[in-house]
Parts: sequence; structure tokens; C-alpha cells
Amino acid sequence: MNILERYHAMDYGPAPEARNEADAWLAARDFSKALFIGGDWKAASGGKTFDTSDPASGKLLAKVSDAGAADIDAAVSAATKALPKWAASTGYQRAKVLYAIGRAMQRHQRLFAVLESIDNGKPIRESRDIDVPLAIRHFIHHAGWAQALDKDFPDQKGVGVVGQIIPWNFPLLMLAWKIAPALAAGCTVVLKPAEFTPLTAI
Repeated sequence: MNILERYHAMDYGPAPEARNEADAWLAARDFSKALFIGGDWKAASGGKTFDTSDPASGKLLAKVSDAGAADIDAAVSAATKALPKWAASTGYQRAKVLYAIGRAMQRHQRLFAVLESIDNGKPIRESRDIDVPLAIRHFIHHAGWAQALDKDFPDQKGVGVVGQIIPWNFPLLMLAWKIAPALAAGCTVVLKPAEFTPLTAI
């Protein structure tokens, strides 16, 4: 085999950011049960869904459960029920949860980055090098704050159940900005991701 034949016989391996893992993750999930309420994944009341599509191709990525008023009431009720125990937990206990979230995201950061780019349309370099690492850092940073709150702010308490709405342009990073400090302070959260970009929140 001459050098030219060897060159043509070479095959490129998949890029580290190839989308096959993300596509497998999407195919393995039933997004019609994408409401996480009271520790369980549920369908929207009435089974209503909406489409989320790849902005680069227009291809359907998933049909995602579309929460209605009854689902929001159920989410608020579940968050209210969970609040006393979470608010009474120590800063160290809350820090362990936040740190575990950050470490789990680190283990899957390539998948998060590819999903963010597929769902949002932003360049992989931005999601891989900025959005996902910063989201991870927010959870780990606020794990530290959870431990420091009693000492540094002894007269302050979390406000309770908080409603949070995430925009489409930084879906995962804005989620971290909102959820991490709320959980660190002892609050519980009802979160509504943007309809255009719900996948990394799920």
C-alpha cells in the first residue's frame, strides 16, 4: 500500500463532541413525562406536550410535557411540603447536596455541552468552555455558601418556596444561577425552563 492509499484508507474517529451520546440520551427518554414533581417524573395533566426542535436543522428533538395550572399547583404543593425539612437541614447537609449536583454535572459535562448546543443552537465551544463549566462552578461555589450562611448571616433565613423562570439563551447556566443560591439558603424551587430550550433542565 503506497502512501496515498494509506491516506485514503485512514478513517477519522468521532469528535469528542459528537452528538451520538446526546442522541442516545434523547432516544432513551419519554419526554411526555418530563415534569419532576414530588420526586417523580410525571406527564402533564391531560397529556399535553409541546415540540422542541434542533434550531440548526428544524428536526424534532422531543415532545415535552406541557404543564398546566393543575401541574403548577401540584409542583407548588410538593415544594411547600418539602420546605420544612429542607429549611431545617444544616448548611453542611445542603452543601453535600449542592456539591453532589456539581460533581454529577462534571461527570457528564460533555453530554450537557452537546445537548445545550443541539437544543439552543449556540456553538459547542461556548457551551463546552463557558456555560457548562460555569454552571458546575455555581453549584460548587454555593455549596461553600451553604456552610457559611449560619456564621456569616446568622439572622437571615430563606424566603421559602421560590418560582424561577429560565430564559432560552443560557438555559443551563441561568438554571444554576437561580437554583444553587436558593437551595443553599434553604429554599425549595418550582422551575419553569424556556419552551425553546428545556432539555438540559430536564
